[in-house]
Amino acid sequence: MPQGVAVIAATLARYKLGAEILVFGALAAGGAYGAHLVLEHAREAGRAEVRAEWDRASAAAEKAAQAQTDNWRVQRDAAATEGAKREETIRSLAATSAAAAGGLRDVAAKIDRAVPDYSADALRAVTRTYGELLAECAGRRSEVAAEAERLNSEKRTLIEAWPSAPPSANTH
Repeated sequence: MPQGVAVIAATLARYKLGAEILVFGALAAGGAYGAHLVLEHAREAGRAEVRAEWDRASAAAEKAAQAQTDNWRVQRDAAATEGAKREETIRSLAATSAAAAGGLRDVAAKIDRAVPDYSADALRAVTRTYGELLAECAGRRSEVAAEAERLNSEKRTLIEAWPSAPPSANTH
């Protein structure tokens, strides 16, 4: 071996251990960095999976809330329609009742005008008929009042049971 090469080899031999340590250190650092990249990729994949699951759960919760809101809206609309029908029935019954009351007033007025021509027995029969009619009206009025109180109680129960606010949107 030429002498220049031998001198260089002898000089480098002193640094061989340092060079080997440096090479092994670089390899170890590269390996650690590679392991870090692999682990970071796995963590990012896990994060993406969690985000996707969260998005699915949020979408399902929002869909369920929307379905419940739609259900409440349908129930409200049906209740409003039924309420309007009941109001129409009540108006119709009130008109019929007013007409019947008017007819009774007309009959009572005729009887009043004819009272001087009636005998005592006829007046007693009229009085008895009026008494029976008033008793029947009082009984019916009591039934209607009881029904009205029952319906008012049901109305209050429904108002108290009705949701006070639609469900809040699921925010994240």
